[in-house]
Amino acid sequence: MKLSLKECALCHTETELELSHIIPKFVLRYLKSTSAGSIRSMENPNVTVQDGEKHYMLCGKCEDLFSTYEKQFADKLFHPYLKDQQKRFEYDTWLHFFLTSVSWRHLYLDLIDFVENHVVGLDALECLIDSEKIMREYLLGVRADIGSIEHHIFFFEDIEMIAEKYKDLRPHTSIHRSVCGYTAANEETKTYFSFTNMMGIMLFTLYNKGNGEIWENTQILNGTGVIEAKDQHIQSVCGQEIEALLIEQDERRKQLSEKQQGKIHDRLKAAAKDMARYPVFDDLKKDQQL
Repeated sequence: MKLSLKECALCHTETELELSHIIPKFVLRYLKSTSAGSIRSMENPNVTVQDGEKHYMLCGKCEDLFSTYEKQFADKLFHPYLKDQQKRFEYDTWLHFFLTSVSWRHLYLDLIDFVENHVVGLDALECLIDSEKIMREYLLGVRADIGSIEHHIFFFEDIEMIAEKYKDLRPHTSIHRSVCGYTAANEETKTYFSFTNMMGIMLFTLYNKGNGEIWENTQILNGTGVIEAKDQHIQSVCGQEIEALLIEQDERRKQLSEKQQGKIHDRLKAAAKDMARYPVFDDLKKDQQL
């Protein structure tokens, strides 16, 4: 989708817009720097890409506002978790703001598609439109909270046991070496949410939570708190997105041409001389041991 906006999507000021990353640039930069090969397009795995999705969406002022909180997330949680294996994180309101900014970007873009192509029903659409307004006003400082909307972080840690049907899907490699995000609506349970995977740090923003949802040790509050990469449990239709991501990554691998498979093999072989630099080798080993 190509946006054609005349005003900032956040503050609605009519001014020159900057090219904004939907998932923050530091996530893609880290994925690229730790990849033994090139980053491949989600649409066509035989094509390599240099960057993630971005659009002329925000004015300079709003882009700078988001950048401040992106740096805090990168410095205080993202890099400590992925580089240093840190498991416990103390946070303040910066984390809640950052998560809101990420999910708002997905929701804003997806709503354009939902409205134009009648993707979801009226109940879901009304909820998502209201949620976009609530989060936008919060990001602009017009309101102090996001109402009943919830943010949850789930850390995709090492798997000791998994159902047989998932073993060939390479769960460690598929999750830890991917970056994606979108909005979804399960209209049967009335659970509406945005999902973002940042190399195993998964963000679920729940706009409406259906009955029977269980989220333990995952919620990020709008204030001070602690989040740990342990003892987390989810019982939710949102868990289907993890399965969908595994299946999608497996399909992408199957679509690779023999030529591209050969290139990947050669790059992995060359990178094996410096395994410590490339986490993919550790993930591949864990997948083989399942």
